[in-house]
Order: sequence, then structure tokens, then C-alpha cells
Amino acid sequence: MTNRISITRRLVVTVLMLELLSAVALIGAMTVHEREVQLRAFDASLMAGAEALMGAVQDAEDAADNVMLDMRGVQLPQDATFLVEDEKGRILGTAGDPPHLEASASDAPVFRNVDASRRYRFVVLRGLRIIDPGQANGGAHHTITVVYGTRTGHMWHEVVEAIRFFAIATLVLMGATALLMAWLVRRGLAPVYELAREAEHISGKDWRFDDWRFDAPASAKNTVELQPLAAALEAALERVQRSFEQQKRFMNDAAHELKTDVAIVKSSLQLLSMNRRTVEEYIRGLATSVEDFTRLEMTVQKMLTLARLEQPSDRNNSGAPRPSSSLCGVMEDAVSQCTPLAKLKAITVIFDFNDDARVAIDSRDALLLCSNILLNALQHSPNGGAIQISLTVNEQVARLTVQDRGEGISERDLLHVFEPFYRGDPSRSRKSGGTGLGLSICKAICESAGGSIEIANSSTGGALVTVKLPATRAESPLIPQPSASFKA
Repeated sequence: MTNRISITRRLVVTVLMLELLSAVALIGAMTVHEREVQLRAFDASLMAGAEALMGAVQDAEDAADNVMLDMRGVQLPQDATFLVEDEKGRILGTAGDPPHLEASASDAPVFRNVDASRRYRFVVLRGLRIIDPGQANGGAHHTITVVYGTRTGHMWHEVVEAIRFFAIATLVLMGATALLMAWLVRRGLAPVYELAREAEHISGKDWRFDDWRFDAPASAKNTVELQPLAAALEAALERVQRSFEQQKRFMNDAAHELKTDVAIVKSSLQLLSMNRRTVEEYIRGLATSVEDFTRLEMTVQKMLTLARLEQPSDRNNSGAPRPSSSLCGVMEDAVSQCTPLAKLKAITVIFDFNDDARVAIDSRDALLLCSNILLNALQHSPNGGAIQISLTVNEQVARLTVQDRGEGISERDLLHVFEPFYRGDPSRSRKSGGTGLGLSICKAICESAGGSIEIANSSTGGALVTVKLPATRAESPLIPQPSASFKA
């Protein structure tokens, strides 16, 4: 069973992990900062105690002008330990078991962490006391050294309490953030859920075969990140709908075409067998039936050709060299193939070829492309008219144009000319033997070669067909004659 992935859960977990890492880093930084703050406060209290002891050193009021430690009025913590001595090493006062610490050469205090088992921190302060400064000799000078320390346990207790408070507050905030973020993420992803719910209807059982419309919700269209996806879904479903409509129309038209041709052949044979006929009548009837069968065979052959061209080709993956054809040579063959119809209508074919190009199309498909375009132009040209064919090669792109002087194409028909079996004038196409597959085959050939084909009305009258194909300039171009005139 495939594990389901939740974007909401992933986003929430990712943000919470980032918050957790940030909280850990912040707690670490806060621990260092809180330790420094508490340590400075602790050292300040040590200095205050040491200075109080230094101030308690008084005159002993003896003949030698010695000093003594007067602890009256001095308030010290219960766990305090100290040692006060003069310059001669005489201990003026002591409490507890202070270590022996050397004072600095200057009067600056010295802080030391000692006695790790009891976690004491000491300060060593050295000061000068002057006895009877009003005497002639300036009084007696005594250098006093104070070693004072207290336990650091309460300092670390304050640090731990601050860390504990911050950690609990962080966890509470992270829990509240997780709930709020889950709600906000779901609310923020609401357009995604709406788009998904709307897309689920695409495969709904109540859909009709001809209803493939998809309208993305407004929330998805107004969301910058979802707007391309919504537009892509709408365009994809529109293409699917168009494809199904074309396929449906193709099946209907193909069935109609084949049914019509079969009905004509059947009616001809039935009519031939209804009464006794002469040999000549049987021969003419059979000839008519052969013509009908030939038209039916051509329709089936064109359908097979169109199906072959629309299949994806794997020649690029096989490594085999792709076939190529000369457009000039192929167009000359197409003109020769259409000579009977051109002579019948006395149409002049004008060539405007300044160069030749080789295109990556099989010679048979290239001939089919050119002959279909030329035949279409001949069928829509008036008697005694002209068709102009030109070829140019620029930047590895061959541009082939065929222009007739006919009546042109209506705007309604221009939208459907490349659809299979589409004919603007079915009666005229039937009379000329057309099936409505010629331009569809031309489009399939061009697209399979990586090119394009367009048809439009020329400003000078008639229809203009433009074919663009990837090509290379031919080394030995075969340039046709400037024009060819076919008279009836």
C-alpha cells in the first residue's frame, strides 16, 4: 500500500522542526548570556563583601599603630568565608577555610573559582589603610589583603530557573504555534483543495461524453502559485474535449463516407441485376462499379495514411538516418502528376524558386504533401487561371507557398479546413472525387517533420497555403522552369 503524503503535515512538521532548532540555539545563547549576567551580579556582591571587610579594618589604638578587624555592623552571608591579613602576614580576621590566593600587583581585584566540590568563588582585594594621617610623618601605612568568597550554588540556581522558564514557555508557544499553523496552512491551502474537488468531477460517473468543460474555482485563479496550474487544467481539458469532438466527428464522417460509397456500389450492382442487359450495358455498369470501388479504395487508403502519419515515430530513437527529399524535385513530380487536371482547366503554374532545400521527409510523403496542396489549388482555380509556387530557404527553414486565384475560403471554413472529412462544399468535392482528407494528411506530414502548414485568404484574391519545414540548403539545387502553361 502506497503511503499517502500530506502537504499540510509536512509544512507543519518542517516549520516546527525549524522552530525547535531555533529554540535550542536561542536557549544556548540565553544560557551563556544569563550565566554572564548572573556572574557579573555575583562578582559585584563579592566586591561589596570584600569592600565591607576592607572598611572594617580599624586602628588598634596601641603604641605600634597596628590595625584590627572590627566586624561590628558588617553583614555577611552564612556561607561566606574570608581571610583578612596585613602586609606582615598577620591574620586580622578569618571565617571558614579560605584558600591561599595571591593578590595582583595592582589594586585591581582578582576573582577565582576554587574548591570545586563546594563550588566557591573568591575575590582577592588589596587596599591601603593609613593610621593617624595627621602626624608629621604622614601616619602609619598598612597594606591589607582581603580574600572573600561565597558559594555559587544560588547563582547557578538562578541560571537553571531562567533556562527552565524559557524552555517551558518555548514548548507552550510551539504547541500553540502548531495548532495555529495547522489551521492557517489548511486555510491557506483552501484554493488547492477547491481546485482538487473541482478536478475530481472530471472523472465523475454523471459526466456526459460530450461535456468536458472545466472551470477552475475563482480562488485558484486568483492565487499566483495556482493560476498556471488552473490555466493548464482548463487548456488540457479543452484540448481533450476538442480531441474527442474531432474523433467523434471523424468516426461519423468516416462511417458516412464509407456508407455512401458502399451504397453507391451496391445500388449500381442492384440496378445492373434488375433486368437483362446487353453486353455493352454490363461492361459500362461494371466500369462504373470499378470507379466506385476505386473511390472507396482511395478513401480507405487515405484514412490508413492519416492514421500512419499521426502515430508517434520511433525513428529518432533507433539511430537510423532519417530520409530526406528535395522540395524542387518533389514539386516537379507533383506538377507532372497533376498535369491532366491542369490541362483540362488551362491553368498556368508559375514557379518562383531561387534555391532548393532538402527536408527530412520520405519522398512518398513529400510527394503526397505537394500533390495534395497543388491539387487543392487546381480544384479551386477558375479555368484559364494561374497558380504561383515559391520556395525560399532562410536560417535552416524552408518556406513553400502555393497561391491560387480562386474564390478564396470563407471565414467559417478557415477554422475547419484541416479537420478530417471536412469540406466547405460537399457536392463539389464529391464531383471532383475529394474526400476531405487531403489537407488533414498535409498537416500530419508537416507536424511529423517538425514543421507547420497554414492556409489563409490572399490580399490579391484566392487562397494562400504556407508550409514551413526544417531544412538544409541543397548543394546542387534543381531549379524548375519559371512557368508551365497547360492548355486544354
